[in-house]
Amino acid sequence: MKHPGCNNFKSALIICLLSGFLLANEKKLLLIGIDGCRTDALISASTPNIDKLIEDGVFIENAICSINGQPTMSGPGWSTMLTGVWYDKHGVSGNFFRGSKIDQFPPFNILMKKKNKEFKMASFIMWKPLHKRIFKNSEDYYRFFPRYNDDLAVEVSDYLKRSKDDVVFIDFDHVDRAGHLFGFDPENKRYVRAIESVDSYMGLIVKSLENRESVKSEDWLIIITSDHGGLKRKHGGQSESEKTIPIILNGSSFKEKKIKRQAYLADIVPTIFEHFQLEVDSSWGFDGDPLIAY
Repeated sequence: MKHPGCNNFKSALIICLLSGFLLANEKKLLLIGIDGCRTDALISASTPNIDKLIEDGVFIENAICSINGQPTMSGPGWSTMLTGVWYDKHGVSGNFFRGSKIDQFPPFNILMKKKNKEFKMASFIMWKPLHKRIFKNSEDYYRFFPRYNDDLAVEVSDYLKRSKDDVVFIDFDHVDRAGHLFGFDPENKRYVRAIESVDSYMGLIVKSLENRESVKSEDWLIIITSDHGGLKRKHGGQSESEKTIPIILNGSSFKEKKIKRQAYLADIVPTIFEHFQLEVDSSWGFDGDPLIAY
């Protein structure tokens, strides 16, 4: 015999579950790649905006952007960051994308669309092969910025005020350019100054994100990383200065927590899927794993 209050209890439980579902914050991602950014130079730079993200999140100082001899160049690095596999799968070993198998191992936005047809991503980039060779025109909104100034940051800041996209992807090339011109070195003032400029742009973007009318009903994950480091005025080799990159994670899952394992560039895409709570198909062959904080 059922207790007379059983039906009332079930009804209340269903209402609570539905309310929780309706009130659950919408997942969003701001993915920022700082081309050619060495961790030690980032640490030595004056970066109040990035520092604030680190204080509220997780800072991985020793992430690795190359294993099994993957060249520490932009083509392979960005491809791994955006596909979740190393170059022995995506086939990109240089900046001309010869032998590319990106069609077989597509970028995360294409895979996410397979799970959710309504998924949308905007990209704001300074290196055209990202759009042409990796994303292959698959972004829902795309803008290219050829000048090494604040144009990109200003436009992203304005876009964030009205955007309903799930992901906003940004490529800053200022630091890589400074490294090639003056040297990838934390002792080089011009290289460090380029990192500080990007930090000021970051402040503008994050402030715009925080001022969104819908931000209280959203769960944003901010990821900042790099495709490679550098040595002297070059990169491409396997030195620690070229292979070591930073990864910064700021969001509800990373507040006042730590990552206890070695992190890799190939972990970025699985971490994105973990944030959006989307199932990963084994057929995709990801080489990385989600970065989980404890």
